[in-house]
Amino acid sequence: MFVAVPRQTKCGRRLACPVLFALAALTVIGGTSHAQSPAIPPQGQAPAVPQAQVFFAPAESLTETVARLGGDPRPGSAEGAYQVLDWLLYTGMGAGGACGWNVNSTPNNQQQACGPQFLPSVVAARNTGIQRTLLYGVGDIRYYPTLSRVDFVATKAGVVHVWEIQRDLIFRVQAQGTESQQYSGFAGNLAPTNAFLTTPLKYTQGYGSTSLQKYFGSFFTAVGGSITGTVYQDIHDNLGNTIDEHFQNGTVTTANGRIGYYITPITYTFVEPTYNWQRYVAPSLNSEGYRVVGGVGFDRISLFRGEIYGGYATQWFENPTIGTTTIPVFGGRLSWLPTPLMTFTLTADRTFTTSDFINTAGVAQSIIAPTAGLLPGSVTINTSVSLLGTWDMNRLITLTATVADNHLQYLTSSRQDDLLSFTGGVVFKIWQNFGLQVNYTHQQLYSNFPGAPYSSDFISAGGSSRF
Repeated sequence: MFVAVPRQTKCGRRLACPVLFALAALTVIGGTSHAQSPAIPPQGQAPAVPQAQVFFAPAESLTETVARLGGDPRPGSAEGAYQVLDWLLYTGMGAGGACGWNVNSTPNNQQQACGPQFLPSVVAARNTGIQRTLLYGVGDIRYYPTLSRVDFVATKAGVVHVWEIQRDLIFRVQAQGTESQQYSGFAGNLAPTNAFLTTPLKYTQGYGSTSLQKYFGSFFTAVGGSITGTVYQDIHDNLGNTIDEHFQNGTVTTANGRIGYYITPITYTFVEPTYNWQRYVAPSLNSEGYRVVGGVGFDRISLFRGEIYGGYATQWFENPTIGTTTIPVFGGRLSWLPTPLMTFTLTADRTFTTSDFINTAGVAQSIIAPTAGLLPGSVTINTSVSLLGTWDMNRLITLTATVADNHLQYLTSSRQDDLLSFTGGVVFKIWQNFGLQVNYTHQQLYSNFPGAPYSSDFISAGGSSRF
């Protein structure tokens, strides 16, 4: 039912989310999944739930582009869906039990809790070919009776509309709201005071994007932009104090571009410039800057496919202790398909991020005081690497495993963190629309900041079905 993975989208702009649950089991039995490419779903399967993304499609080979633009984007049938007027409605539900050790991702006095979990999903699609609208909602809802607490992790709802003005000219717009939680970098500050967090760092996020994508013979181009607004909830410690997290509420606005060229039908090259404006309640976190990356990709050469890119990012910070900072950027994705039923995918990226860690001596006592007010967090460089493996052993069993590392370098401190995560899961497909799944996740934070390292474990088991 559940696969726990460290999230590296907007959660990843911080250290990392704690244990996040993807809907992998629902994917296996015909439910929803995350995808970057707007591929036509197989007959009887729900359209994939999109990520928060700007462009209609990722940079891809000419063969993939021709297959997508040359095909009929409309579903082949209404099998597996409820038909309401000209909408197709796909629904699903996962339910089971789970236990977490250190559910607050805190370095000391780690809390254990167990309880039920629910993974509802709904996707509604209206597709006339030229106009396509997708409404979606997916949730990971956890209830811990001993803590009298309900957690929402990677729970989101949104809408995507695509207008195919011409077959080679595509307009896309997306709006999405997310409720989730993540690790607090500030937790290490509490260790010397014998205080510890009793709540995770929760946030509500709104996202909107739009883009126009065009193909010119051997060239492909796209322009667009996005805006992301995030509001954080305060966290609490065991002494009953409230730790203010509102200083990092803010918006990130981007202007995105892309130009690419098909070298051969299966290889391509591209350049993607991005400009960003970041504004927060705490002015010391404000910045603006740009990132330029260029890369090459290939569709399928022997048993491999993927792309690699490199470039640089420059950011101008209002914090005078940081000023202007330029870093090399590298990343990409590489998939190895040793057999038709086995896939390994390696991904990497490097970005500027923010954290609520505060590098001030004695700040732990002052920030938890009721009159503390707003204090600045820290700017970081986040280098993320992950390896995902899936193996469909047979028509009944699927194995999944993920190993990931997020390395954070704090620009206002000598602190450096590495959050290492491992997730393993097994799916038992009982019937076409029903499956059982067991998952285990371990996370280990390594840090040179005293009192910051921690570990956490999570195990879940349950079933999921679509109907």
